[in-house]
Amino acid sequence: MIPKLPTLALAGLVLGLSGCGNDLRTYETPLFRLGTGYNAKEACSCIFVSERTEEDCQEWLRVSPDVARFKVDHEAKTVTSKALGGAKTVVAYVDEREGCIMVD
Repeated sequence: MIPKLPTLALAGLVLGLSGCGNDLRTYETPLFRLGTGYNAKEACSCIFVSERTEEDCQEWLRVSPDVARFKVDHEAKTVTSKALGGAKTVVAYVDEREGCIMVD
């Protein structure tokens, strides 16, 4: 017989509180850092590689919920993306061959 859902949930809670599987709750890269990295890299590629307008790229990268926003420095050819919780990623355009790379 398959245990009912409340029984499975209780078993999961007990295992979680007992310390089993603690490694499942930790990440090397926080989730918001992944979000800002994706946002900055895609914005950089959109603007400097595909040569689209910043407005086009804002629309293309819009997600719900909107947790990361980017700012473009056209002179330095960098894109900085920030998210809730203070996560930040900076990506720079290198050249046609290399495209955009993460610098911070």
